[in-house]
Amino acid sequence: MTNARDIEADQLYTAARRGAGPVNVTPILDRIDETLLPGVNRVVSPRDNIGYDTIEGALARVRRMISDGNSQVTDFNALFRAKLDLDDMITKAEGQGAGNRANYLTQVKREVDRALENASPAYRNANDTFASRSRVIDSVAEGQAAKSGRVRSENSIEQFNALTPEQQQAFRSGYVDPIIADIESLPMGPATNRARGLTTPKYEHEFQAFAAPGRAEQLGNRIGRENRMFETSNAALGNSRTADNLGDIDDMANFDPAVLANLLTGNWKQAALTGARQAFNAGKGLPPRVVERVGRSLVETDPNQALATLKRVRGQQVSRDQLRAMILESMLQGSNAGIARLP
Repeated sequence: MTNARDIEADQLYTAARRGAGPVNVTPILDRIDETLLPGVNRVVSPRDNIGYDTIEGALARVRRMISDGNSQVTDFNALFRAKLDLDDMITKAEGQGAGNRANYLTQVKREVDRALENASPAYRNANDTFASRSRVIDSVAEGQAAKSGRVRSENSIEQFNALTPEQQQAFRSGYVDPIIADIESLPMGPATNRARGLTTPKYEHEFQAFAAPGRAEQLGNRIGRENRMFETSNAALGNSRTADNLGDIDDMANFDPAVLANLLTGNWKQAALTGARQAFNAGKGLPPRVVERVGRSLVETDPNQALATLKRVRGQQVSRDQLRAMILESMLQGSNAGIARLP
């Protein structure tokens, strides 16, 4: 997309230069002199040996490119080259963290663009087209940010809905490519559910909003079918799902034996409430969903092993890491070397 934009820009700016008239750089010089010579009517003290600061030095360089103090540039191509140099100066300042210098140079750049647009109507079209293509390219990074989890699903959906159709397609590319890479990095084999990571509430909401028009239902059906294929395959192989269980054990950092006790006795409501209180005290996200699934799976697979684990936990004070190890041990001791997969 970047290459296509640059090729198109070269063509449009070439056409703009061919049909251009003389440029008027007086407004540019006036903007620069607001900093270099503030207050044209006041008495300016000689600087003696006091040199320019970096902002003044950058502005003075731009001024020398378009005026020698007596004459001014009137050729469109000469000013356009100065504009390209100015672009590089802004990029360099931003890369060095010199935001103030970049801001002053950007103000001058706006005046340069106005002068070029006034001299060539085709230049305005070239500028507008370049800016439009750039906004589409920027949407790729916005999609990547939405996938990373740094943006809440509500905010990313609102952002997506405000984009143009072209920007939305670029957003989808940035959003989906990392997901594909994550899936491709998973190990092959019947013990790996490649759709498991796509069944979170965040993905459920975002997939419905981000899917191409008319494709949301198909996407949901495909993910659901992949899950069913995994479940069917594992059932045929004896329900050995240790790999998936290990991922869920990692989410049980704050697992509470009281929750497991309620689950074992069928008191699901109290288990959820206990888990919610625990999450609040720990300042973490709501864990009842994970806890309930773990409890159900333990009970359904091997109640005796689950009860043994609970008794061991109650009988001694253990760390969270020890608790996870004990639950894992109970899984590995089962006849199937694992428990049912946690959805």
